[in-house]
Amino acid sequence: MDEREKELLDKALAGDGSAFEELVWPYRQSLLHLSFRMTGNKEEAMDITQEALLKSFRYLQRFEPEKNFRNWLFQIAANECRDFLKKVRTEKKYRQQISRRSKSPELDPENIKAQSEAGFEPASALSSDLKLDVNKCLQYLSPKEREVFILRDLDGFNIKETASTLGLSAISVRVNLSSARKKIRQTIEGKKVHAPGQGGKT
Repeated sequence: MDEREKELLDKALAGDGSAFEELVWPYRQSLLHLSFRMTGNKEEAMDITQEALLKSFRYLQRFEPEKNFRNWLFQIAANECRDFLKKVRTEKKYRQQISRRSKSPELDPENIKAQSEAGFEPASALSSDLKLDVNKCLQYLSPKEREVFILRDLDGFNIKETASTLGLSAISVRVNLSSARKKIRQTIEGKKVHAPGQGGKT
């Protein structure tokens, strides 16, 4: 941390909310981008970012000044995204169970998904110059591949920073990054890639 950040950190630790706002301001947009890329939902991304900032203020005394403050914030946001995605998967599984029992079209998971997405403009699949929307590609990655790819290739973290932020080994980061890049390359080239949970070889 530079001297100004240390000064703001000390004030924030003393309960100065304005100092905390100034301290985290440079990272707000990056946190929002991270949350959106991981969840694919703009409104949830905004809520997750806000919750991550609230938690970072609440647990600010746990931050070690010799560590990277940006990485610490991203770690909190990534954990919030994981919790959200876990909740979504649980709810989806529940809806599928209800649908199988009732055989009702109204409770079909695909119909529910279509209804929830009504009014949202779908992401562009493929532009005229064959550049695929990155956010569209992310759906074909596993949660861990997505996290690694977002931090390393989209947010510019190096391998060590990515590993530290996600609580992974450097080897695990490299393996997941390689797999993520391969899937995205295959998607761009028009090869069939199964989304997580759909089965099939990737």
